Amino acid sequence: LSFPWQKREISNFDYLMYLNTLAGRSYNDYMQYPVFPWVLADYHSKILNLTSPHTFRDLSKPMGAQTVERKCKFIQRYKEVEKKLSAQCHYCTHYSSAIIVASYLVRMEPYTQTFCSLQGGSFDVADRMFHSVKSTWESASRDNMSDVRELIPEFFYLPEFLTNANHFELGCMQDGTVLGDVQLPPWADGDPHKFILLHRQVSE
Repeated sequence: LSFPWQKREISNFDYLMYLNTLAGRSYNDYMQYPVFPWVLADYHSKILNLTSPHTFRDLSKPMGAQTVERKCKFIQRYKEVEKKLSAQCHYCTHYSSAIIVASYLVRMEPYTQTFCSLQGGSFDVADRMFHSVKSTWESASRDNMSDVRELIPEFFYLPEFLTNANHFELGCMQDGTVLGDVQLPPWADGDPHKFILLHRQVSE
């Protein structure tokens, strides 16, 4: 018995959307919004090398285990919690939440107002806002022990969410960077449409 996805009768995108629907996830619920995986690990090269395994995220492992060092840190924390006889967990955060979804889509209404509502009526501190695909990947896969977020479907079909077309004043980071459009990887040539096109092609 083979299924349409196995026979390549439907795309990976459609297959993942079916899985999200079967799991009870919906665009109508920020807390149960559809989840898509990071598929790339290269957000610094000028040209994507699709023949190199280092270009791709390791889909056999969760975001908390993308590097050996990060995996060991989470295991160590789990063991330390065990010694304290409190609730054990490897990750004290989730791969998806209402605030994660709204932060990705903050440059588009009505998500802008949703994000501000979740933040107490205003934008977050600029350094914590979604401003760069590369830095978000590095945070979720390597640097931040409180960040194991995955992606949302819009990363594979909606270039508009990457631009600040409404000219919202999102703040200024500590290094002086004024937040505007999302900073894209070099291989996207600063073009949101090219980023979405390549990202979707790689996912398939």
